[in-house]
Amino acid sequence: MKKHITKGLLILSLSVSGLASADIIKKTSAHSVKETMDKFETLIKSKGMTVFARVDHTKNASGIDMKMNEAEVLIFGNPKGGTVLMKQDIAVSLDLPLRVAVYKDNDGKVWLSYHNPQDLKNSYKVEAAAKVMTKVEGALDMLSSAVTK
Repeated sequence: MKKHITKGLLILSLSVSGLASADIIKKTSAHSVKETMDKFETLIKSKGMTVFARVDHTKNASGIDMKMNEAEVLIFGNPKGGTVLMKQDIAVSLDLPLRVAVYKDNDGKVWLSYHNPQDLKNSYKVEAAAKVMTKVEGALDMLSSAVTK
C-alpha cells in the first residue's frame, strides 16, 4: 500500500511540476519556514485579511509515516475583493481564497511562493476586475517581500 501511495505521489508531483511556470512567483526567505509563515500570517491579519486555514504538509506526511521537507500553506483573503471576482465568474472560486506556500527545498533554501493574481484574468472571465487584480498583485508583492527579508 505504501508503495502505491509513494508511486501516486511521484506521478502527481511530476504532473504538477509541469504546471509550474511564470504564473508562480517565488521569493527566497532569510528565515525558517515557520518564522516566514508566522510573519506572513501576522502581517495579513494586521491588514484586516481573514485566515481560513494553515496547512502543515510536513506534519500531515509524518502522520502517515512519510518524511518530507518542511512545507506549509496559508489560505487567506478578503471576502470583499474575492466576491467581486466571483460575481463575474464563479469558477474563479477554484483559486480563491488566495494561498501562499512556504517550504524548504532539497538544498535547504526556504521559499515563499504564490500564484500571480494577474493570471486569474487569463483563466477566468474577470477582465472587468483588472483594478482588483492589480491591487492584489501589489499587496502580495509587498507582503511577501516584507516577510522574506
